[in-house]
Amino acid sequence: MPVTLRLEGADRLTRALARAPETVTSEQARAMTASLLLVEGDARRGVRQDTRQLANSITHRQTQRGQSLVGAVGPSARYGLYVERGSRPHYPPVAALVGWARRHGVSPYAVQRAIGRRGTRARPFLAPAFTKNAARIVALFARAGARVTATVAVQSGGRA
Repeated sequence: MPVTLRLEGADRLTRALARAPETVTSEQARAMTASLLLVEGDARRGVRQDTRQLANSITHRQTQRGQSLVGAVGPSARYGLYVERGSRPHYPPVAALVGWARRHGVSPYAVQRAIGRRGTRARPFLAPAFTKNAARIVALFARAGARVTATVAVQSGGRA
């Protein structure tokens, strides 16, 4: 007993699936941008401030590496890592401490000696910003996946 199957709409589905990588890429970039802006904003608000140089240097960027979209948030100010993680005891150049010491009414040599004895304490701003937004970031990418599915469904003639 022969069985005959006829598939209708396969051509629309094939075309929709051919466009799916473009849809995935655009939705992924949209979710990544929103995620990076969330972390960047909270990092700027959470960083210790003296001159606002560090806060103003916090930016984000996204790069495509093969099939992966990679996002990064961080400061361009060279000392940002040491604020985030702290530092071991060392003797920084006095010239680097003069401005801070003057604004805080202390001797730059006293600051240099204190850093030489104790190092600097970590004052994280990036890790807490990411942790605070982790659930929202997951939700942004989940919604992006749902939009991709809905777009492919609509383009193939189905319903979203």
